[in-house]
Amino acid sequence: MPNNKEQTYDFICFAELAYEFDFSKKAETEKKIKRRLKYYKLGNYNQGRVDYIRDLRNDLYSEISLSTKSKYFSKSNSNYADLNDFNIERMELDYIKRYDKIDRKDINKILCFAIYLFYMR
Repeated sequence: MPNNKEQTYDFICFAELAYEFDFSKKAETEKKIKRRLKYYKLGNYNQGRVDYIRDLRNDLYSEISLSTKSKYFSKSNSNYADLNDFNIERMELDYIKRYDKIDRKDINKILCFAIYLFYMR
């Protein structure tokens, strides 16, 4: 079972929002976020913060789904989809500027998860 040190408020929110493709399920997603935040004792639910992270999710989905047309795409030597197909360091610098309320470690974890989910999978 993961401990509190591995989970953060922002990453928990992103992990749930990442699977929110149908906006009619918005209330269901927010209910899951509330439950996980309570479970990990990470504080009260903050709708503004969740909306902020939802904007990040939408930006990442738009950029990563461009695949080879993304400004961060740099094909690796692998024959298969790989995390290294995207310049994560450059993405991290750009997204930390745009979403400065999110911790740098969380941005890195969020980027890796988003690339895996929206590109590799």
